[in-house]
Amino acid sequence: LVSIGDPDPSARREVANAMADSTLAHMFWSRVDESGTLPAHMVKRDGRWLTLTWAEAGERVANAAQALLALGRQKSEVVALLSRSRAEWVWADFAILSAGCIAVPIYSTYTPEKIAHLVNEQRRGRCRAAAGKEDGP
Repeated sequence: LVSIGDPDPSARREVANAMADSTLAHMFWSRVDESGTLPAHMVKRDGRWLTLTWAEAGERVANAAQALLALGRQKSEVVALLSRSRAEWVWADFAILSAGCIAVPIYSTYTPEKIAHLVNEQRRGRCRAAAGKEDGP
């Protein structure tokens, strides 16, 4: 995922203010606030399993949400998400939702024709792909 440094508290408030109380993004951020030091995800890196806290997951989501906003994504804009199942997919999905955008999942198992249909013919917008080394299943 794109990282632009430590999340700016005012930018996080901007993202939070764009959310209604009943959204998935709001529920995610409430969980980050309530469970910051507790385990949230386990990811495999360099052959070892690492435990990430809710605060660490929140930092990744905030960085990605800020990057989407910095790229000019607008509230209610559709953002396609193309990735295999992995922790980064979850973080990207919550980043899209936290930025006020609409996430459209495009699974890596789809055929190229189906992906083209979703992106081009349906005008689903920009793709956001998780990058980096993948050790896990």
